[in-house]
Amino acid sequence: MVLFLDISVLSHPIDAKSDAELLLTVARFVESLPGLPSPNFANNEPKKYKRNRLINTQLVSATQEFMSRIFEELDYRNEARNCMKFASLYSRHGSLSSDVCVVVPKVYMEWCTENVLIMEWIDGTKLTDVQTTGNSKDNLALVKVAIDSTLNQLLVTGVLHADPHAGNLLKVVRDNGSVALGYLDFGLLSTIPSQVRDALVCSVVLQVFSKDVDAVSSLFGELQLIPEHVLADSEERMALSKALEITFENSLLYPQSSSTKGDTTAIPELKFDKLLDSLSRLVPRFQFDLPPYFINNARALSTLEGIAKSLDPSFNVLTMMYPYAVSMLLQNPSGSPVVSSTLQRLIRSKDGRINKDNISRLLCDAAVISRQSKLHVAWDVFKAREGRELAVMIVWEEMKSMFWGTLKSRSGEPCRKRRKRWFYLEL
Repeated sequence: MVLFLDISVLSHPIDAKSDAELLLTVARFVESLPGLPSPNFANNEPKKYKRNRLINTQLVSATQEFMSRIFEELDYRNEARNCMKFASLYSRHGSLSSDVCVVVPKVYMEWCTENVLIMEWIDGTKLTDVQTTGNSKDNLALVKVAIDSTLNQLLVTGVLHADPHAGNLLKVVRDNGSVALGYLDFGLLSTIPSQVRDALVCSVVLQVFSKDVDAVSSLFGELQLIPEHVLADSEERMALSKALEITFENSLLYPQSSSTKGDTTAIPELKFDKLLDSLSRLVPRFQFDLPPYFINNARALSTLEGIAKSLDPSFNVLTMMYPYAVSMLLQNPSGSPVVSSTLQRLIRSKDGRINKDNISRLLCDAAVISRQSKLHVAWDVFKAREGRELAVMIVWEEMKSMFWGTLKSRSGEPCRKRRKRWFYLEL
């Protein structure tokens, strides 16, 4: 058997400390520049709207984060450990994830040093080339696998490739002729806190399912994108909601016919470039702190979506992202109170009663990703502790509505409202 190796050698180790100090000096200077008077307000404008600094972005902390990442990437032993960790989660050889199975090169740790990295050679075609080579149907399926892998890392495990651009993704043809997705370059891995993953799930579902911009804006603290003191200010919170409403109007194209399509939610088309551009414009206004993993993976999804659209113009990345988020919302594997409260918000009407149509639509939406019946999805939800608690609550409220609930008739006389059958038996 012939063994092919990929050997990387850092022949001239870089001393980046002086560069880091220079960048930090520039960042401190720019951060110290005082703000200019705003022409949009009178001289007696409220103090809280006056800008004490020319640039509100935390440049020093951003520079420190950037340089720490550079130092990490220059250490090949760190990259070797990252590769092994990524393989343990997602590799086709004994990975922990049941949803993602990709090709990850084997690392020969005993031969690696700080300046030398030795790993298995993977023969494949860069994903950027699939637009012009090979079968378009197979290539589109592979791009969907790449998107699915990114979403799983982003929403489920929280351990993700920090630079998943199409040049680091390979189309690998196996010995049996099947096609698989391969990953390269593990200099950086990002870890997303469970709190942020749960808030991402809630934000996606709230906006797509009910267009609830106010609820989405309230989650920006959980997303760790905006400081809590900004969200605590009612006027700033209202301004954020209005800004997000404009952002979503520009970046989400909803179907004109209806908010629902049959039994499922009509999913809008997401314009990633417009979304990122709009969010970047809000950075100085609301003191946004966009973490590197947010920008890198949003850019990666945007690139992958562009490749998918070149193969299938009707492709919409939200048709993959939204069902993923709904499934996570219904099962709530982390037991997050934020997820629980969001689910309650979605399944209840304004009067506080359980809305059977909303529950049925959520189950239909979750069934899209699993390609199973609503009953099968409901059973999967029931197997989780949070799902069982939700089921007990629904049954209890249905029983109260059937046997003890009374409603006021138009004449003011009480009348008993009985349901012919429980809606969950229709699943």
